[in-house]
Amino acid sequence: MRHLVFLCLSLLWASNVLAHPHVWVDSQYRVKVDEPSIERMEATWGLDLFTSTSLIAEYDLDSDGEFTGQEKVEMVEVLKSFENYGYFIKMKQDGTDITPKAVDVLDVRIRDQMIWIRLGIELPSAIDLTTSRLSFAFGDDELYFAMVPLEEGLMRLSGRWSEACTPVSREAEEVSVEEWVDLSCKA
Repeated sequence: MRHLVFLCLSLLWASNVLAHPHVWVDSQYRVKVDEPSIERMEATWGLDLFTSTSLIAEYDLDSDGEFTGQEKVEMVEVLKSFENYGYFIKMKQDGTDITPKAVDVLDVRIRDQMIWIRLGIELPSAIDLTTSRLSFAFGDDELYFAMVPLEEGLMRLSGRWSEACTPVSREAEEVSVEEWVDLSCKA
């Protein structure tokens, strides 16, 4: 917990000094559509090199380039603190805000000297994508995190129904959001 407090205080101090994002996060939703109705999905975050390097130095105690055992447990605990910010997840069903029922940190790894995080997201109820439009974004309104879509896009689809589904990117109106993706499927 002391490390999270240090990280947050550092970010808040830096944000007050320069008033622009200080942590850059490559983000993407991963939706497996095996049937028209979905209840869960995943998201990935890739932390910027500076933030990753700082956290790796703090938590990869044996300097082996991996989070294992207690190192991984402690890193997951630090990441759980973002629950207070809804993990920066923004979702709408047919234009109405919805909040995930649960978000879990599924994994945290070091790849190419950067920290990659995998989140599991459970929707508040099953959503039929043939009758509803589900909109996705990431955005930080408080901590000066820049949630940037991966180069390949904010959403990756897989599963039997994925070819019947169309993700459409659109520009965000909110300052804290880079883009939205609307997802619907044809019956």
